[in-house]
Formats: sequence, C-alpha cells, structure tokens
Amino acid sequence: MRFQGREIDAISLWDKYVHFPPNMAFDSDYLPLVKCPNPEHDTQKRHFQINQKDGLVHCFAQCGISGTFTHAISMIEGCDERHARKIVMGFKTRASSRGTKRREPAGTESDIPAIPAFDTYLPNAALDYLDRRGISENSISLWGIGWDWEEQRIVIPAKDMNGETRFLVKRAVKDSQHPKYLYQPEGVHKNSLLFGGCETDPGMIRSQGLILVEGSLDAIKLHQGNFRNCVATLGTGVSYSQSRLVAKLRPRAVLLFFDKDTAGVHGIEIATRRLGRYPLYVCRYPAGRNDPAELSRREVDRAIQRAIPYSQFHRRQPAKKVISTTRRK
Repeated sequence: MRFQGREIDAISLWDKYVHFPPNMAFDSDYLPLVKCPNPEHDTQKRHFQINQKDGLVHCFAQCGISGTFTHAISMIEGCDERHARKIVMGFKTRASSRGTKRREPAGTESDIPAIPAFDTYLPNAALDYLDRRGISENSISLWGIGWDWEEQRIVIPAKDMNGETRFLVKRAVKDSQHPKYLYQPEGVHKNSLLFGGCETDPGMIRSQGLILVEGSLDAIKLHQGNFRNCVATLGTGVSYSQSRLVAKLRPRAVLLFFDKDTAGVHGIEIATRRLGRYPLYVCRYPAGRNDPAELSRREVDRAIQRAIPYSQFHRRQPAKKVISTTRRK
C-alpha cells in the first residue's frame, strides 16, 4: 500500500492492533475478518476487515471506525489524525522486492529503529536538575540516563519489555525550553510501550496491582522507592497498544497515579475505557502536591493506601456544564 508517496507495510501496522488468524494469505488485498480494535466497540465477533491495497478499513457493525488507516488509528489511539499519520508512516516497508509479504515476529532486531547517540557524561546542569527531582546516582546508572549536548536535555532510554531500547526521551532542564519533552527517532510512537516495564517485579504486580503514572521520571522515582510495580504511559492517555501490554502483566488491579490536573483527569477517563476489565483505583495526593515525583516514599505509600475506586472518584467530579444552543426568543 502506498501512503503519502511511501510504501507502507499494512500487515505489520495492523498486527499491533488485531489478532490475525494463522496461515493467513498475506498477498490478498482484503485480509480476513478479525475482531474490531475500536476501544468503544465491545464485541468478540469478527466485524473488522482491512483493505491493505487501498489503505482502508471497514467495520460491518458500523461502529464508526470505517475509513482510512489514519482515521482508524486516531480512534484506536485516542489521538489526532496528524499523530495517527506519523504512526502509519512508521511502518514503511523495509524491502523493495515485490510479491508476497512476510511478517516478521514482533520484537526482532529489524523492528528496532536506529537510536541516536548520546553522551553518558552528565554536566552540572543535568546533575542539578536530577537532584532537584530526587533522582539518585544509583537510578541514573540503572536507567542509563545521559545528556544531549546539542539540545541541552537529559536523555532517558525508553526500553520495551525485553529490555531493548526503542527510542529516547529527551527532557528539558530549563523552564525556557519548549516543548518539555522530545522523542527520538523523529516520528516514533511513544505510546507503543510501557516505560519501565522491563524493570518491574511481575509477582508484585499480580499481588499488589499495577501503578500507572504519566512521566518517565515519575516511574524512575517510584522504582527508586521500591515500587517495582510501576510503569509510565509517557502521556496522559493509555493507548490501545499499552492496554495489550497491561493484559500481559496480569495485574490484580490498576492504580491510576496521574498528575493532579485537567490532563490527568482526562487520562483517568481514557484508562477506564481501555482498562475496564480490571479493578481501577485512583490515587489521591496530599494537599498542595500534584505530581508523583514530588512525593516522598512514605507519601507515595500513603497515597496508594488511600486510593479510591474509580466509581467513587467519578461521583466526586463536578458535573460538566451543558451549553444550550437554543436561541432566546
């Protein structure tokens, strides 16, 4: 399939979101019917079909996902179509040969993009910033935190569940630097993994639950406090890909520890749609605190112990105002 002048590997793209049947014919224009990946479409039936030749999808149950790859991915990931286009563009075919496409197993070396080089030496500006955030020298070493001299940002390798570096998180250390976060290589899908997943304790997740935070430094700080059941979404929303990774961890429950702001509340609402199969709890902050990385280990432990069920959190939220469009007479 050609997309904006480039050949796209449609099968590898959709292999992230649907379960293809074994022994599938990869050279067919219309792929077999599969379960619809629309997170709003709660069904076990096979309504969803992919047209890999024209770059279109269709749900025969009319759930609203039908249309271009870009439209469908934006619905699945909960992002705008500009970001969805970047996701699609990230699946350019690696081989120029024509004929039957062969799908490589997920997680092979050819799936890993070239990671830009960065310096492991940290200047005082980086050390001062990390010290203010409470990140210890041991954590700096464990997580491989480095420095980008050109961008003047700290660099945090983002690894998948197998410990392979997939991309770099570049965090600003000055308030004047915008945006706060950069991700490289350019166009990488930052919500394709759970940051910190390779450092978690599976037994702790199954017995105590999985803690979800937003930022990479939030996850590092909680791991530093021995909360090895914590991962970061690298954003306020839980993507469809991340929900599949959560399922593999088999958590007893999911504790949502997002920032105490409007974006954090929005992230909680997204999580309830994509992780609704698990008992969901919302962690509460002490007065005047808004970010997990701001808390001491004791305060984190207390916030987790005081977590409330999502249903109770939802009841406490102020009702949204409905603006009438009726004209006054």
